[in-house]
Amino acid sequence: MLDVRRLRVLCAVADHASLSAAADALSYTPSAVSQQIVALEREIGVRVLHRGPRGVRLTATGQLLVDQARPILSGLQAAEASVTALNDLSTGRLALASFATAGATILPRAIADFRSRHPEVTITLTQADPQAAMARLRAGEVDLILTADAEPPSGGAVELVTLLEDPLQAVLPSTHLLAGREQLALEELASDTWVDTPTGSDARRLLLWSCARAGFIPRVAFESDEYLTVQQLVAAGADVALLPGLALRSSSVPGTTVVPLSTPVARRVMAALHAPAFRAPAASAMLAILREVAAGSAAE
Repeated sequence: MLDVRRLRVLCAVADHASLSAAADALSYTPSAVSQQIVALEREIGVRVLHRGPRGVRLTATGQLLVDQARPILSGLQAAEASVTALNDLSTGRLALASFATAGATILPRAIADFRSRHPEVTITLTQADPQAAMARLRAGEVDLILTADAEPPSGGAVELVTLLEDPLQAVLPSTHLLAGREQLALEELASDTWVDTPTGSDARRLLLWSCARAGFIPRVAFESDEYLTVQQLVAAGADVALLPGLALRSSSVPGTTVVPLSTPVARRVMAALHAPAFRAPAASAMLAILREVAAGSAAE
């Protein structure tokens, strides 16, 4: 494999027809330029320069190498410029995936802020449940995801960063006997029927864990994967629900009352992205913005 540095020196000599002039252009010493040319000739086994009292000129082999090397060197220069642009966030793309409630609350602010700071970077966002989003991240299809209560994947290729604690709150029909309370214990709802997300979902697992900790198994009568539909079913008066605070911020349904739990239960909203050695600069910039937005959101 030919040494790219030596080819660059040869092209400089060809451009300036002088070892000393090429040395000045490259910020080398004439001796260093001469050594690079000698090393190149030794590498390929053929002379590339005619040396004479009036200077140097290319041999046929030298001219062939220069002609072949110029587009290669130009391509490498363009590649270096592209990498620099990515690092400077003056170009590139950022692919995101998020679960629905974070996508409706945290991400819009973060995306708007990112666009104002880095308008040349293209952003895409897809909605995916936490497990599917993590699979896409590990496959390299996205650069950063928002997830909840994730466990660190094995291998160290993915970093998890907790952005905020999202407390769960009881959602009751406004006519419920406990609707006027400032707070309630989850076990006080043990005899009620529930509306929740479908069996097997992360939200259902969190409901089951919370109720088990309170000493009962919830009787889920209705299921929906839309938090707005869950609230509308609660408003109909027959059931109760346990919903994250982010979901309640993004929608409010008449006929329901939100009551905090006396023993708080929360899910961790997290960002997951590739380990620093493999992370796109745009993903690092978005993580910093997400931390800012999450801090402001927690203070609201």
